[in-house]
Amino acid sequence: MTGAEAPSFTKILVPLDGSPVSRKAAKYAIHLARVENAKLVLMHVIEDVKQGGAIGLQAKYGNVRLVEGFKKARTKAAEKWIEEIKSQADKAGVKTASEIVPDDGTSEVGMITSYAKKNDVDLIVMGKRGQSKFRQLLVGSVTNAVLNHAPCPVLVVR
Repeated sequence: MTGAEAPSFTKILVPLDGSPVSRKAAKYAIHLARVENAKLVLMHVIEDVKQGGAIGLQAKYGNVRLVEGFKKARTKAAEKWIEEIKSQADKAGVKTASEIVPDDGTSEVGMITSYAKKNDVDLIVMGKRGQSKFRQLLVGSVTNAVLNHAPCPVLVVR
């Protein structure tokens, strides 16, 4: 590719968490996918409940029913807002696929970047998280980590 040629995208990945900024990122991705005639993949990673909190404690002590109920509720909620975004993409004439995957222990970042690599994603479009500066210093943000580890370009939407 020479410097004058613009890159083309055939597959665009949009990691979603249901927040307003992730929905805004999806709107940008739908537009780009329509312009590029690209496939849009909507992805949600269900966090690993063993990472802490009340549900995590229940998982630690073997309350499988509560943990499974939590995962089922999170999946159902994600399906609802992903379906809304798919409907918007359909109206724009954009082909979509969706992936709701449980975190396998590698973290949201690992799930997103490995999916992008394994599935030949050309672009990741995601929202910037609204975490405080202090929290970002302590734990970092998913967006920043994806920027640093993605196998393809990343478009961050504010």
